[in-house]
Amino acid sequence: MPSNSSRSLDRMIRTLRSFMRSSGLPRPDRVFISTVTRSVQVEFASGSASDRLGSLLLWVTRLDGVTLTWSLHADHTLIVTATARNAAGLKFDLTALAAVSDFEATPGRDGSVVLAGTFRLTPSVAESVTFEEVARLVHLGRAVAARRHVAGATAA
Repeated sequence: MPSNSSRSLDRMIRTLRSFMRSSGLPRPDRVFISTVTRSVQVEFASGSASDRLGSLLLWVTRLDGVTLTWSLHADHTLIVTATARNAAGLKFDLTALAAVSDFEATPGRDGSVVLAGTFRLTPSVAESVTFEEVARLVHLGRAVAARRHVAGATAA
């Protein structure tokens, strides 16, 4: 007879799969499930920077109680995180990673960077951010990628 935790894990996996299918959500690169905390950690780490951030945003549109933050690591990696929950009561921690170079970041003297001429990020400082601000970065990243693609095609 299966243990309580394996039944709980099975239930959480079914809930997660059903949630992803019914909402048409993109597949994450990594999923960590904790039966103890009834939480799911989701990470987007592959594809273009805009796709990773866009995937995170698609997920949060289907969740409740969303809190978004972003921070800059010393290696100039932008990390966008979201915490939320779904109707079934699962807690979600979502993460998307992107190199700031994918957004044509302007470096500051103090190690900070400016994205889109608007967002100043200081290393190791987590800041609350809005859905709209992350969406602006998604659009900026797509525009940068399109310009780079055209420049690469022209050079070839």
